[in-house]
Amino acid sequence: MQVSLDQFLGAIMSRVDNLEATIDDLRLRTNIAMRLVKSVVPELTRDDVEKAVSEELEITKNAGMMEESDEIEEISSRLTDSIFEWLQGDVAELREKMDAYRKKLQEAMEAEKNRVIDVAPAGFVNQLGQEKGQKKGKLLF
Repeated sequence: MQVSLDQFLGAIMSRVDNLEATIDDLRLRTNIAMRLVKSVVPELTRDDVEKAVSEELEITKNAGMMEESDEIEEISSRLTDSIFEWLQGDVAELREKMDAYRKKLQEAMEAEKNRVIDVAPAGFVNQLGQEKGQKKGKLLF
C-alpha cells in the first residue's frame, strides 16, 4: 500500500487537531472542577494543595508512570505553586506565561516555514542503481 506524502501529512494533522481538541476539553473540565472545589472549600490552603500533589506524584511513581530518578520534590513544589496561584486567581502571571508560550510557538512556526524538505523523486533510487554499474563504488540504501 502506497500513501502519498500529502495523505500522510493530512492524517498526522488530523490526529494533532484531534489531540488539541481533546486537550482543550480536558483543560476546560479541569478548570470547572477546580472552581467547584474552590467554591465548596474556600479555606483551601497551600498545604492542602501540596499534600494532594505529593500523593498523586507518589501514586504515579509507584504505578511506574514516572522514572525513579525524577525529582519528586522539585516537581511537587512547581505543581503546588502553579495550582495554588491558579486557585488564588493570579491571572496576570497566567497571562504572562501564555504570552511567552505563544511567542515561542510563533518563533518555532517561523523557523519551520524557512526550512525546506527535499523529497527525492520516485525514480531516484532506480537511477542510483543504474549508475552503480558505471562506478566502482558501493550503493547504500
